[in-house]
Amino acid sequence: MAENLVSVIIPNFNSIKFIEATLDSVFNQTYKNIEIIIIDDGSTDGSFEYISNLDNQNIKLLKSPGKGACAARNYGLRLAKGEFIQFLDADDLFSPNKIESQVSALRNQPESIAVCSTKHFYETIDKGVITDREFLYTTSDTEAFLLNLYGANGQQNMVQTSAWLTPRILLDKVAPWDETLSKDQDGEYFCRVVTTAKKVIYTPETVNYYRKHIKGSNIANQRQQIHLESQIRALDSKTKQFVILKDSQAYNNAMALQYKIIAIDAYPMHKTIYKAAIHKTDQFGGSTYEPVMGGKIIESIKAIFGWRAAKSFSVFIHKYVTA
Repeated sequence: MAENLVSVIIPNFNSIKFIEATLDSVFNQTYKNIEIIIIDDGSTDGSFEYISNLDNQNIKLLKSPGKGACAARNYGLRLAKGEFIQFLDADDLFSPNKIESQVSALRNQPESIAVCSTKHFYETIDKGVITDREFLYTTSDTEAFLLNLYGANGQQNMVQTSAWLTPRILLDKVAPWDETLSKDQDGEYFCRVVTTAKKVIYTPETVNYYRKHIKGSNIANQRQQIHLESQIRALDSKTKQFVILKDSQAYNNAMALQYKIIAIDAYPMHKTIYKAAIHKTDQFGGSTYEPVMGGKIIESIKAIFGWRAAKSFSVFIHKYVTA
């Protein structure tokens, strides 16, 4: 039996430090019928030239107008010829059996979607940590899976972009990646894809490796506001994708938690976003979730005066004392 073609779509922007390892993880897949579509989003670090010089006939390298990762993925998807689509970020990795395992799981279930665990790492994968909670993979029902993901039982999680493998026929049923979003683009997109699928198939024998980067906490105020607004719009979209479990207690709990988390992130610097997120939290029945905020002093303030006071104090200290 001929192997189905898998299209691996990689948006690249200044990934010279990581792209070699990322591509090696694709070259080393036990599954061989793969085309690699790399959309360069205006790189200036030599990564475009590095990829151009690779002698691999399976690579298609194109330039995009510099509109971001979502636009690059949409461009790559339009070019893809595979029956299965694998999105991959330019700094992440796969275990060697990742694609083979998931293609095998989906071969007789072309309207389902496959997912695997993700190991988070900084430098080397042997020091990575799998953070998935077991409850995430206890159901193949698409809406129940998403509500587990969003924290219906009080514990939220994430599924990283590269953990999925999706039949092309599913992606053809949903709108493209939302190029207006700057945050939670993948969460919004795959919510639409998953709710279109018949079921979620977990492949426990394979792993996706998600590279984390040590970043400073000094995100510009304007940029943070854009990200928060994007998160609210992405979550608004997610709430509209549910049909069977819409208005269930699990649905209300999960959505209330998600809006509460955005409200906490917005407070106290972005009051308008905070108020909008809290209002939506209340619309879904409210949430008792409170964040773990760090040191003993901050936690003591939270215990006595509440998380808002603790967050305000933390922001004040960061802005005026440690700056």
